[in-house]
Parts: sequence; structure tokens; C-alpha cells
Amino acid sequence: MSRDSRTVTESSALPDLASAIAAGDARRASVRDALGPRRALLPLRYWRQQAHLTTPAADAAMAGKAVESGTAPTARILERLGLTASDLAEALGVDPGRIEDRLAQPVRAPLVMLDGEDAIAPGDAMAARGLEVAAGVFAEADWSGGGPRSLRFFRPPGFNLETTVRDLYTLLWRLAERSPAGAIPLDGIVFPKVEHPEEALLVNELLDAAEAALRLPAGGIRVAYLVESGFAASKLAGIAEAAAPRLASLIFGLADFSADLGLPAIGNDHLLADWARAEIVAVAGAVGVPAIDGMTLDYPVSDPGLDLAANRTRWLDRMKLAYDDAVRARDLGMLGKWVGHPAQLFAVLLAYDEAFAPEALEAEAAKLEAYERALSANVGATMIGGVMSDRATDRHARVLLRQATALGRFDPGRARALGIISETEAAEVTDA
Repeated sequence: MSRDSRTVTESSALPDLASAIAAGDARRASVRDALGPRRALLPLRYWRQQAHLTTPAADAAMAGKAVESGTAPTARILERLGLTASDLAEALGVDPGRIEDRLAQPVRAPLVMLDGEDAIAPGDAMAARGLEVAAGVFAEADWSGGGPRSLRFFRPPGFNLETTVRDLYTLLWRLAERSPAGAIPLDGIVFPKVEHPEEALLVNELLDAAEAALRLPAGGIRVAYLVESGFAASKLAGIAEAAAPRLASLIFGLADFSADLGLPAIGNDHLLADWARAEIVAVAGAVGVPAIDGMTLDYPVSDPGLDLAANRTRWLDRMKLAYDDAVRARDLGMLGKWVGHPAQLFAVLLAYDEAFAPEALEAEAAKLEAYERALSANVGATMIGGVMSDRATDRHARVLLRQATALGRFDPGRARALGIISETEAAEVTDA
């Protein structure tokens, strides 16, 4: 070999592979860590949001019933109207046994929101009453009834009103006065009328300051945001990214959304409403929180101007509407729905029960176990029950079973063994 050939060979030698990999990996880790805060790390209990029961903060009796009665009034309503479980089952198109079981075993709302915004009459006097009542209900009502504790949320006015900070801080300070040091009986707030990422950042700052002043755990108060305008829907990814450290869920506010866009009617099935829902589902999934549908505005209540027969038909029709709306939202990927009446709560929980039927959950668990066996045999993508299964399908099954575990529909011990939840989360579900 000539001297010139040796020079060319030596100069074209490749750089050290291990060093190149290490440098690239360091950069990858840096980017990953920088992007991590854009996703919410939501405690398991916050996945219990399949129904948000809203109630006025200023009405102590109504708020107390919302917290402690749950679906129980539905049986009394049926009796008063002269209807049976079979009548309701026929109207909804479900097995009568499911209706009978739910009537025999009433349940609490997974989340109760005391509303200090739209449900409060204007004026400082009513706002003050609402805050006093809310503090009392949060501190003194029985929020568990011996079962899983309902999530406790409050809705303050949005930034379009001058009383936002006053009302929010007044409630937090009053709760701190009534509570042991370092804890208050509040899981989060529902913040309305958000339109820009800067507003979500400000909410985080306000809560950071309040928690520090009251010596509460940092980040303990979560925030659910109402998507109620064209701005909110079009900027949702930025809002969720800014809100991520405290984000609990994203909620569709249909009535205000319809008003903001100037739609001719508040149409639950309007194409733009479905576009907004799709945005909410996609962004909520990206950031790692539940997407929640808005309320069905037609309440299942009697009309004093109608006779008994007409009111029976009216009630069943409105129960079917609430049920069908919940099924539609569920099938779109929304993990819960707002309700404003105990019978709506009954219908919505019934609809969401179908997503977690025991046989379906067993099938998902079997997929995880089969895929684990495939990995142990050094097989990647495989066939399970005649269906292609790989890392993506395994992840999908884990997401569904995690949600089911949070809702008490899947055994936490088994979920822990399958690696779906952590040991700490398993203890949280068991203790609830």
C-alpha cells in the first residue's frame, strides 16, 4: 500500500460509535425532560369523572342533597309518576335487570361541583352567601357515604368578571380556617370562560400563591377548564399545555360555545359542536386528562301544565335524551358528562357502565397476559384471538383497564399485578 493510500484510509476512519450514541442519547433525554411538563400527571382518583353533578353554591339544602343523595331520588320519581324499572328500561333500550340493580343500590356522583358562577344570582350579597354555603358543604357534608369519596370541585367566576380572585381566595381561606393545618376539603376548581394560554398560566400562579400562603401541598388543587368559545376551541392545545401542571379535565360548555359562535340554536348534534368535542378529546388525550361533555339542557322534570300520562312520556323521553347523549359522548371518546339533576346522573352513569362490562374488561386483561407471554418468548407483534397485537394494542388495553380500576370496575390487586397501576395507586383505590 502506498503512503497516499494509507493517508486516505486513516483520514476516512469512522468516529467512535459509542460516543456518538451517548451524545445523541443525552440530547434525546434533554428534549424529553423539557417536554415532560406539557403532560399532566393526574392522580388515579381524578379519573373518576364519568359524571359531574352541578349544583348552586348558594342553596345549602340543594347542595347537600347533591352530595349525599346521588341517584337515590330516581326511584322516588318513578314511583311518583307511576312508572316501573321495566318502563324505563324499555325507553332506554337496556336490560331491565340493570335498571333494577341501579335503583336498588343508589350511588353517589363521582364529582360534585358547587357553582359560584352561572348558578348564582348577580350581586355581592348572593356571592357572599354562596361562598359561605360552599365552605360549609365542603367542610361538613358526608362526601363518601361509606364508599369512594366524591371529588369536590367549585366553580368561581371567570376572568370576564371582577370578582374572580376575591371569590376564589375567600373560599380557600374559609376552608383553611375550618380544616386541619396543611389540608382543605377541596379537590379542584372548574374554571370558566378560559380563552388563552396566558389565563391558564395566571390561574396556576394564583393557586401557587394561595397554597404557599395557606401552607397547603403545592399543586394539590387541580383545575378543570370549560371550553366555551371559538377562541378556547381554536387555542385548546396551548391552553392545555399551559394548564398541564394542575389540569384535571377539559369540559365542553355547549351553551356558551353556541352563543359565542352565533349559532341559530343550542344544538347538541350540531356539526361545530362535534368539531369542538373532537378537539377536546384529542387535546385531553394528548395531555393525559379526561374529556368531559356538556350538560343535556332538557331536564327530566314534570311540567305542571301536563297531565300524569303526558308527564310520564315527557320524563321517559328526557331520560332517553340524556342517556343517548351520554352514549354518543362516550363513543366519541369523552370519559364523562355534566349533569344537573339526579335522574340525569342515573342515566349517564348507566351509559358509562356499558363501557366497562366485566366480560369486556376480562378480554382486555387476557390481551395483556397473552402479549406478555409473547414478549417472554421473544416475539414482538403477534396474533391474539385472531387480531394483530403489538405494543400499541397493549397500551390501549392498559389505558382502558386503568380507567376501569379508577372507577372501581376492575380489581386493583390484579391491576397492580398487570403493571397497570402503581402500588401507591392500588392502596389509594383500596382505601377509598
